[in-house]
Amino acid sequence: MATIQRQLVNLEILAEDLASLSSEQYGGEQHIRLIEEYKEALDHLSDSAKPETESGFKKRLATSTLAHVLESKQMIGVHLKLIGYVLTFWDANQKANLILDSNFGENADKRLELLQVKAIRAKAQLKTVAHAMGQADYQNFIDLLNLRDAQWQWDVLLSRY
Repeated sequence: MATIQRQLVNLEILAEDLASLSSEQYGGEQHIRLIEEYKEALDHLSDSAKPETESGFKKRLATSTLAHVLESKQMIGVHLKLIGYVLTFWDANQKANLILDSNFGENADKRLELLQVKAIRAKAQLKTVAHAMGQADYQNFIDLLNLRDAQWQWDVLLSRY
């Protein structure tokens, strides 16, 4: 299927764009937008790969620079979950920080608590999936998405929350 090859090329381009971001752009609008685009492209790849056999998918993946990261069809689903947790965590943290910075009204305590719980839950779910996938695969994941911050590193992730 040429569709899978096109989607892999699209993912490779997005991965290169993510890798080219400077440290100042980490966690910024452009970084988050690229991760969202990567997630959307990965979701399309997942849909296209469903009718493929595992062997057929691996053959198509063999020529891709992402072959070491997306080793199997199952790993696509794992990456989609992890990306969702990262985006949920960032979104909840950003909203909580906005409340702390400017909007501390009547219901702010409740909203702040809910957002903090949401962020903690997303981080805990990410930790669970990361632990199940192993350090090497997780390191490939964070390298791919350019998640340089200490909070995403293996040792820190497993020692917290």
